[in-house]
Amino acid sequence: MSLWHQVIGPITRHFRLRRGKFILKAFPGIASMRICDLGGSRHFWDKIELPIPRGQITIYNVDDGEVQQGADVSAGDIKTVIYDGQHIPAPDRFFDLLICNSVIEHVPREQRKALAEEMRRVSKLVFCQTPAWSFPFEPHFLMPFVHWLPRRLGYLLIHVSPWRLLSHPDAPTIRNYYWGTRLLRRAEIDALFPAADVTFERAMGMVKSYYVIDRPRQAAPAGS
Repeated sequence: MSLWHQVIGPITRHFRLRRGKFILKAFPGIASMRICDLGGSRHFWDKIELPIPRGQITIYNVDDGEVQQGADVSAGDIKTVIYDGQHIPAPDRFFDLLICNSVIEHVPREQRKALAEEMRRVSKLVFCQTPAWSFPFEPHFLMPFVHWLPRRLGYLLIHVSPWRLLSHPDAPTIRNYYWGTRLLRRAEIDALFPAADVTFERAMGMVKSYYVIDRPRQAAPAGS
């Protein structure tokens, strides 16, 4: 295990378990639901401690390495599908619940609206969590205020961030990870999920993440 994961692991475990309790409370029937994990990983399900049979979970991701990273692949049968990151290859309302955890901030801004629509298309319920731009610590790099600065200045500073110093990524990884990550403001959340309920995950009394619960309505039959 890298130094980065030794440092970040206990922090993410705390919030992940708290998030799991929230999901269980918000969706009490989750044990019998068909789950879509959009952009997720086996590691998430290994650690979140939710009472869901593995065979009911399907992970959609653009990279198999992300799906398997840090996972106990012997822990059960989770179906994984590699897809194009835009069009979820599933029928309308196929899933009971779609979970999108710390993913949408890595989606290009111009693709986010279409992806939110895809979430609502394939699932009867949507839970989307994403870090809040208003929180002073950027969680991907464990560095204060870097996401509030001009982007080019932020890029220079992440080279001395805990993430960079402890995980030793190569130059292309640094570049792609930084420029491919943009946290969302509350107004952006409201624009993507205009009919959703939005609550908050807090740390140090401040909003750390947004919890979006969307309940898409089934389209009325033609001629009704």
